[in-house]
Amino acid sequence: MSSTRMRIVLASAGALALATQFAVANAHAAVPHAAATTHTVSAQPVAAGTTYTAAQVLAGVKSHSTSSTKVNTKPHINTMTRAMNVNVYQVATGVYAYSSSMAIDDDGSDPDPDPDHQGQTTFQDSNGKQLGAHHVPYFVLGDDCWDKKTPCPHFFYKEHGISGRQFALVFYKSKVIGAIFGDTQTGNSQTTSSNDSRELGEASVKAASLLGIPSSGTTGGVDNGVTVVIFSGSSWVVNGTNSNLSNNAQALVQKALNTLGPKVVG
Repeated sequence: MSSTRMRIVLASAGALALATQFAVANAHAAVPHAAATTHTVSAQPVAAGTTYTAAQVLAGVKSHSTSSTKVNTKPHINTMTRAMNVNVYQVATGVYAYSSSMAIDDDGSDPDPDPDHQGQTTFQDSNGKQLGAHHVPYFVLGDDCWDKKTPCPHFFYKEHGISGRQFALVFYKSKVIGAIFGDTQTGNSQTTSSNDSRELGEASVKAASLLGIPSSGTTGGVDNGVTVVIFSGSSWVVNGTNSNLSNNAQALVQKALNTLGPKVVG
């Protein structure tokens, strides 16, 4: 389980940059020799039926994040600021989005100097190994329904077809990356931590590094400006090991943009 990082790091606004496009690999294909890649956000328009840019999709996600698409009936907690102002929206069928902070999770098999580092993550790679926060870009969701009700008044991943290693697009400033669901915030039954399963806004060292966010487990993170878009269902579960999960997730970025684009753009 991830531990609370109570840090205040101001997020700066950034200008949108031109997108770099790359070929989309199969969701389950290993790409052991490809370097992890970030995509830059471009505001340039494209014709119908062609490739969607990150800027177009992010704008579409925000335009579909309205009261009519909100999933939770009670607000979530921004992990960094502790403000109860984070909501989750179903922006398309089976696609869920929220904007919040990025606190840094350094748990898992990679060693880390953070005194709160834990050697386990909630989910493991395809070989059953604990995920390595320095190698795998993963995001964090609540471990259970804080309210202990069904349906949950807060967004609870098990009610929405989301499982371990579920793929997400993560946007910050001029970049978008692929990430997987790798760890959870403490559940109600765990009383030894100040964490709260209503928190949203935490991701791994690798995710932060790819996005240009300070990635230290003790001093890193940003308060706001990070948007996570989760694609539910078994076809969006990413397979692989600690050595290639990042590459496999990045290989799905353009496919995800093109899948969501027609549903939210224009």
